[in-house]
Order: sequence, then structure tokens, then C-alpha cells
Amino acid sequence: MAQGFDAVSLDVGGVLVVPDHGFLARVLDRCDTTYDRGAFGVGHYRAMAAVDRAASAPEDFTDYLDAFLEVVGVPDPDRPRAHAALAEHLATPVWCQPVPGSRIGLAALAQAGVRLAVTSNSDGTIADHLRRHEWLQVGPGPGVEAEVITDSGVVGVGKPHPAMFEATLAGLGDLEPARVLHVGDSVVYDVEGAAACGLLSVHMDPYRICPSTEHPHVRELAELLTLEPVGRR
Repeated sequence: MAQGFDAVSLDVGGVLVVPDHGFLARVLDRCDTTYDRGAFGVGHYRAMAAVDRAASAPEDFTDYLDAFLEVVGVPDPDRPRAHAALAEHLATPVWCQPVPGSRIGLAALAQAGVRLAVTSNSDGTIADHLRRHEWLQVGPGPGVEAEVITDSGVVGVGKPHPAMFEATLAGLGDLEPARVLHVGDSVVYDVEGAAACGLLSVHMDPYRICPSTEHPHVRELAELLTLEPVGRR
């Protein structure tokens, strides 16, 4: 097991789940456009890279959708209406397709005795969403047990605001920030936001899109257990 942390704070989008590919295809079909469904997977992470480059405001999906539609090959003339259609529906319930390896990795972390938390930009419903889909919950339940679920819709501000990570640390109680590792799919929201609060941080980057050597990357959650000792870079 990797050394250097006792708890893992999980982003949800891009770490556990992405928008459901079937739903995205249905919306685009209704727009009477063409697209490459096979690019939906990489499309999410390239879209998040675009969000990082633009330093978009939390939960503003403008840059995300612009990049996603380009990556999946929606023709230029069709993109405005496809963008509008997806923006109308890109809410928490749509984020339900498991990231490859995420359920296995989450179970492996729990079995290894790693304490778990969630730190997510959402709309106040992420705890219910994760429980219903049997991912995890605070206390006993159908999924893996977490100690705290921090939702920006409840806190009132989103990552990278320090209040988000401070709320997760408060929920973990007795751990110093340097013993908590946050993993997320955004450099700005997750990696830099967590590091600014003294947490360790790792970038979930399955397609190795991020060129930075300033922070560690993983392709799947289970890799957290075999990382070299994690430190700030």
C-alpha cells in the first residue's frame, strides 16, 4: 500500500462517474446531428482539460460542453443547439456511468483500511445520489462507508474554495491535512485547490492528457494503493 496518507477524499465526476453515455447519445440524436459515441470517454477528460485552461467558474459547463462536442465530432453548425440541449440536462442524475475501474478501486481502498471522504461540486443531492447508486454513504448502507460527504450545494461555495476542503477535513476529525489525499479530474478545482489547503493531491487522468510534471497522476483509483510515497511537488 502507498505510504503517506490515511484518508482519501474523492471527487465524484471523473473519478467515480461520468455523464451516462446512453443519455448523451439520446440528446444528441434528438438534435439530429452526427457524433462519435466511441469518443465520449476521452471526451469528458479533454473537456475537463479545457475547463482547467479557461479556469472556468465551478459548475459552469460552457467550456466543458464546447470542448466535449468538438472532441466527439459534432459538426460546427450543429454545436450551438447541441450545447443548449446538453446544458439543459447535465444535472446530477445524469452523472451515473461508472468510470472504468472505479467500483473495484473504491472497494480496494476500503478493504485496505483507507478512510474515505467525498468532496464534490454538486447541487446538494450528491449524498443521496451516491447512496441510491450504492457507491458510498456516511455510516452503514448499501455502498462503501465514508466518514463525510462534502457537497458544494450544501456548503454554498464550490471547489477550489478552501471551505470545501475544510469541511471535509472537519468531517475526518482527527487527521492533519497532510495525511489526507484528494483525487480529482481537475487541476484547478481539485489538485491545486486541495494543495492550497495543505492536502496531498493526485490528478485522475486516465488518458494521460495533462502534460504537467508538477503533480502525480493515476489512471484508475486502485493505483492510489501502489503509488510511490505521495508528496507535494
